[in-house]
Amino acid sequence: MEKASDRARGGGLAHHRIGRRALIGGMAAGGATVALGMTRQASADSTAPFQPSAAAKSKKIAFSQPDTSASIWQPLMVGAREAAAKRGYELLVSHSNSKLDAQLAEIQTWIAEGVAGIIVLPLDNDSLEPLIKKAHQAGIRFLDYSDNALPNVDGWVIFDNLQGARLIGDYAGQWVNQTLGGKAEVALLTHEIQLTGRQRIQGAVAALQKVAPGAKVVAQHEGVLSPQTLPAAQAMLQAHPDINLFICIADEGCDGCLHAFLQTHPSESRTKEMFICGFDGSAPVIQSVLSGSPIRATAALDAVAIGAASVDATVNAVLGSGPTQINFPYVLVDYQSQELGKKLLKELG
Repeated sequence: MEKASDRARGGGLAHHRIGRRALIGGMAAGGATVALGMTRQASADSTAPFQPSAAAKSKKIAFSQPDTSASIWQPLMVGAREAAAKRGYELLVSHSNSKLDAQLAEIQTWIAEGVAGIIVLPLDNDSLEPLIKKAHQAGIRFLDYSDNALPNVDGWVIFDNLQGARLIGDYAGQWVNQTLGGKAEVALLTHEIQLTGRQRIQGAVAALQKVAPGAKVVAQHEGVLSPQTLPAAQAMLQAHPDINLFICIADEGCDGCLHAFLQTHPSESRTKEMFICGFDGSAPVIQSVLSGSPIRATAALDAVAIGAASVDATVNAVLGSGPTQINFPYVLVDYQSQELGKKLLKELG
């Protein structure tokens, strides 16, 4: 694992990055640690205060990641399927396409089938509480993916969102200072219902304004995917035509913001002063960042390794042994990190 580095290249922006590699083997063996400088780590709690579940004889587990149209979904499932095969389990996956009713129906079906464990990215926390209870009554382990916000779960796989938010916010702040003279009009595409969404956006804004106090938030709208962020960004730019920084809750919304901006027929100088960023490290956004487009940065995650960790944590919860709580750090990808970006694109296939 490469060490994180903080350095300025050619008088440009300071960079905070961490090298990444798959964590599948280490987690399956019972541990997960990712170096992040000298202070912050991805953590796995290896204590398991319970015995193997009543459904432990089942060799099926389920992964409800409902954002099936998102680019991160495929590499996530690659890691999940590889880990499931290695652990000797059949993996059932979501086909709900971000629809709450479909997600709830799938989970109900998996509980009825008697799977051994389920890990869920919740579309609505309150709606899942009865299903957690129902799963436990059937002896099925239930884990939280992305947020550690569901009650009474048997583990979780989450992301160090505040660390990732600081990466994005600090970099954006330096860019504002160096490119825009310290002042910017900022628009936010958010997902307030989810803890991950609040931590990413609020943390990024706090870090941005700490570095560049002249960056002011002038617009905010709920929106994750580009079909949502496109009309939102269009409305924002109509109301605030001088917006020059979009922070998206996820990479999947960056393209919508970019198209809304390009529809304004910006001049070359205006284009050079636009900054769009997101989270997750999707292949299309990494490609846009490396090409020098107005999409200038992403706080990236190792989707393949996270998919594997999600399966491993679920199986560990079923068996009552091994890490069931895992926290992943982010890595910053910008135009200057060409080598890292190309590496991540290769991992994403």
